[in-house]
Amino acid sequence: MDWSDELIALVAESPRIAKHAHVPLQSGSDSVLRRMHRKYRPWHYREKIEKIRNAMPAAAIGADVMAGFPGETEAEFESTRRMIEDLPLTYLHVFTYSPRPGTPAAEMRNQVPVHVARERNRILRELGTEKKQAFMRSFIGKTVEAITLGEHFSSCHSEPLGAAPQRGESEQEISGLTFTEALTDNYLKLRLRGCHQPNRWLRVRVEDVQGETLTGSAH
Repeated sequence: MDWSDELIALVAESPRIAKHAHVPLQSGSDSVLRRMHRKYRPWHYREKIEKIRNAMPAAAIGADVMAGFPGETEAEFESTRRMIEDLPLTYLHVFTYSPRPGTPAAEMRNQVPVHVARERNRILRELGTEKKQAFMRSFIGKTVEAITLGEHFSSCHSEPLGAAPQRGESEQEISGLTFTEALTDNYLKLRLRGCHQPNRWLRVRVEDVQGETLTGSAH
């Protein structure tokens, strides 16, 4: 894990760096991490995530996690699920283990059946979705800093309410209102009401969450 105390402090204090941390976990089970030959232990990971959250209360914090590593028992998987549930993570990238010929893991005994690994993947993805939605919804009614993006500025215009999307149109063009795409300072996607010049920092009041995107108005 490369998130040293110095790096955490730099990201927390710098206005030029997004308040966003991606810290691979792989597994919340100590025995699985040892079989993976990872040098950190679950308690090291927990301490690091808590430090990041304490330094940046509104940061987006994500993790990579693997389901179905060889020998992963139900108890080991539950350790991972429970750890993810307890930690202030805001999104997950979930992968199902698949053997690669010639690697030590592929030769391990007790390979997890594919259907079991896929079910564990599903459980973790659902947990990740729940945590991400809860995190995003926590900003409703609050003011955030966001930077406007330029890629859709030339096509920023209104469409009739309820119009069906045409080929090549983005969601911002079919909502019945004009939106400008933006990113918050903790790297969340945001649809900003109105047409705004690109590369501008704005204060935005978050009004709602639509899918995996915040919506709001500048003020």
